[in-house]
Amino acid sequence: MTGSSVGEILTGLWRFEALHPDWTEDEGGDEDGWEQSVAWWAIATPRGLVLVDPLVSDFVELDRIVGQCGGCAGVVRTCHWHQRSVAEASDRYRAGVWAHPPPDGTPRHPLDHAVSDRESFLEGFVAVDVERADEIALWLPGHGTLLFGDAMIRRQGGELRVCPDSWTQPKGGPARLRAVLASLADLPVEHVLVAHGPLVLGDGLASLHAALR
Repeated sequence: MTGSSVGEILTGLWRFEALHPDWTEDEGGDEDGWEQSVAWWAIATPRGLVLVDPLVSDFVELDRIVGQCGGCAGVVRTCHWHQRSVAEASDRYRAGVWAHPPPDGTPRHPLDHAVSDRESFLEGFVAVDVERADEIALWLPGHGTLLFGDAMIRRQGGELRVCPDSWTQPKGGPARLRAVLASLADLPVEHVLVAHGPLVLGDGLASLHAALR
């Protein structure tokens, strides 16, 4: 685990934290709930900064990083539940939104660029359809990093785990989700980043295998 969980945690990869807009006191400490603070990300690419699931509390700081990276190349939404500041950031930086359309083909929120399973896009991202509604995970080969919206989370002690069975599951249920996630073990994973739970760097493949046992 790094010393600071907010800021540039890897070269060209920033982690931010914000209060979950739907969090309530009832969620605290619930194994099937989530912590009040959630993470979102910004990644530098040759085309500019890419925002992933933005939930922005301080646009001044983000403006600085966007300027430092030569502009905003796009906004990625990993799932419709993470719409949050997507539209505001897209408008502010005049950047398109990349997302995976839902199985029925009708987006719950607007998108400019539809991505499909194992598609490379924005010079540094590969989408992985995890089959939970319209959710995708992101493989960042330049960082050796898997990034998850909701499909995987971490306990407060840092242990990686598959999302609770009570959350949305693919057709085939939790067993199918685990099979989809197990297919990622052929990647050279160094880090697994999640929106729900603390930051942990390193031991990527080992933590992935442990979570799928």
